[in-house]
Amino acid sequence: MQGMGSLRLGNRAVMYTAETLSKGKNRVMGTIQIMTGFLHIGFGIVLTTLTNLYTSVFVIGEIPFLGGVSFIISGCLSIGAEKSPTECAVKGSQTMNVISAIFALLGIVAFIVDLNLNVLYHSSLDYPGYLVLLAGNGISIVLLIFTVLEFCIAVATANFWCRATRLSSNESMLIVPSATRVDLAVPPAELPQPPSYTELAAPEV
Repeated sequence: MQGMGSLRLGNRAVMYTAETLSKGKNRVMGTIQIMTGFLHIGFGIVLTTLTNLYTSVFVIGEIPFLGGVSFIISGCLSIGAEKSPTECAVKGSQTMNVISAIFALLGIVAFIVDLNLNVLYHSSLDYPGYLVLLAGNGISIVLLIFTVLEFCIAVATANFWCRATRLSSNESMLIVPSATRVDLAVPPAELPQPPSYTELAAPEV
């Protein structure tokens, strides 16, 4: 059937439509997750050097490093699960994307708190201190945008694997034994036809 395929989970093959599994979709989102993870780690190190003037709940909570590693792992598992969608890879990708969504949500809250704590107007700061505060807020805004993007991607990816592996009215499951190969192209063997009534009733000469 056109537009149909199978998603293998170990010895199971779950039927899916082309709409359910877009080719290259998880690969693109996984690449964005990996890039976001490295951005969090890199900018987190920069924000760590500014903590003497810039108060960052994001850095204090170790979110840039824990969240960054979680985003990178989620991206790698998403790409790997698309290339080889085994049951272990799919469940691992789904679990890590849920964890990444939690870290992203914590990061969004932390960035909002940071931007409220570090307002641009401080009468006690000199010009260099003002520049440090401005740089810290700029980094927080950039990371906030990528964190929101990461949250959306993590939720979408986890939901994607949930839909791909869930049985519904539009999806069916085909049990494929690991040691058995079925060739659907071989036509069934023709059975011999029984003799007709006339042949049975005809008298022997």
